[in-house]
Amino acid sequence: MKYLILLFATPLLLISCNKADKITPKTVTYNIECEDCSVFWKNENGEQQHASNQNSSWEYSFEGKSGDCLEIAVTNTQGTHGYNRVSILINGDELNSCYSSCPISGAAVLADTLE
Repeated sequence: MKYLILLFATPLLLISCNKADKITPKTVTYNIECEDCSVFWKNENGEQQHASNQNSSWEYSFEGKSGDCLEIAVTNTQGTHGYNRVSILINGDELNSCYSSCPISGAAVLADTLE
């Protein structure tokens, strides 16, 4: 009887293990829209990064996993005024975006958690 249970249980265990292997990776992309700004973001290791004097051509991508904290922010570079935008994309689809509400600071901040 024990062998019959093992005979039927083993394939079920193998099938359930294979489902975990089929998790689709998620490509996280941070985008900005600004003329001249400083960018602050969390990378794939959860570390805060910074780059000055950036513009709308700036982009950062990484392979994310469930539970990753996603953060991006921009501020105008000193002497620059204008509204800015930040966005987070998952596999090319926009997850969320935020526009700055003040043209002087140009601050736009966005945070989310990858599911």
